[in-house]
Amino acid sequence: MKNTSFRLKLITRDRTLIDGEYAFAVIPAGRGPLGVLPGHTSLMSILNAGLLLLRDNDKKETLVFVDHGFFTIANDSIIVTARVAELAALIDVARATEARDRARQRLNSKDASFDMYRARAALNRAEARLKVAQSMN
Repeated sequence: MKNTSFRLKLITRDRTLIDGEYAFAVIPAGRGPLGVLPGHTSLMSILNAGLLLLRDNDKKETLVFVDHGFFTIANDSIIVTARVAELAALIDVARATEARDRARQRLNSKDASFDMYRARAALNRAEARLKVAQSMN
């Protein structure tokens, strides 16, 4: 009999945010979004900042912003370890907008004291967080 779901755990350094059974997932992998169904081949990959989409057997979706880490898939089990993870419904849009604007200002600044790599990373995180929040609409 074919499995219709897999177990997924989403872990941050502080807690386990998600631990449940799902029928489908889209993971922001290192080379782009990766769709996962039950029976997926084993693999390990880096996790980019972006949308983790989970769909259970009742077609209920859970949307989560994740920020860098890694994930493993093996034996109908996925373990996602992320530096940061936030349920889309709980994202502070005003705070993310401020972070995006601040990062843009730093990138457009001629001030050499700003670390442009960190400013670019902050901009990417803020934009990804806002995109996840907007996907709720």
